[in-house]
Amino acid sequence: MTIKRSPLLFSLALGLIASSLVSLNAFAHEGHDHEAMKKAEKKIEDTLSKLPADDQKLAKEQRFCPIMTYDRLGSMGTPLKVMIEGKPVFLCCKACKEEAVAGGEKTVKTVMKLRDSTATLAKLPMDERMAVEAQKYCAVANTSFLGSMGAPLKLEIDGKPVYLCCGGCTKKAQADPAGTLAKAQKLIKAGTMEGMSEHKHDGHKH
Repeated sequence: MTIKRSPLLFSLALGLIASSLVSLNAFAHEGHDHEAMKKAEKKIEDTLSKLPADDQKLAKEQRFCPIMTYDRLGSMGTPLKVMIEGKPVFLCCKACKEEAVAGGEKTVKTVMKLRDSTATLAKLPMDERMAVEAQKYCAVANTSFLGSMGAPLKLEIDGKPVYLCCGGCTKKAQADPAGTLAKAQKLIKAGTMEGMSEHKHDGHKH
């Protein structure tokens, strides 16, 4: 389903999204800007504070949208709360609602995995957590959220950090280090504006 939007609103929304993504993904590159990260986090914190106390807690536990999984809740305005399968689900924007509701149980399961990941990654130092969240998924099991199966395993390949969901993926990763690094870099790119511009979502780009 394509939602028609005015060019002006589209441009404004795209600019806001780009600004948020640049700030939140700066850590994924060398020479990242800690001040930009702090400002982005403050902006998200201020946005989430507009939610009722109980919803704030749930949104922070979920942290990311279950449809646009690289999008932080609060980075695109106040998150949208919907009830799916009797469970509260928070979305980054209204454009994700149709897909989330249609997903039903699958959407709820994704939310539970995001909450497990958030709880695990919260124990990491901020820089490490941001690096893990930039990759988002295991470099071997590409559908597994890092942190949803316990603390991620970190490898160094060509001097670059690569994260795996568990020790069971180590053998495959080490058997093809170049391929594993390439997958990790592709996952990181998917969370940047450049990567997201390759995928349209309900008539607009995230």
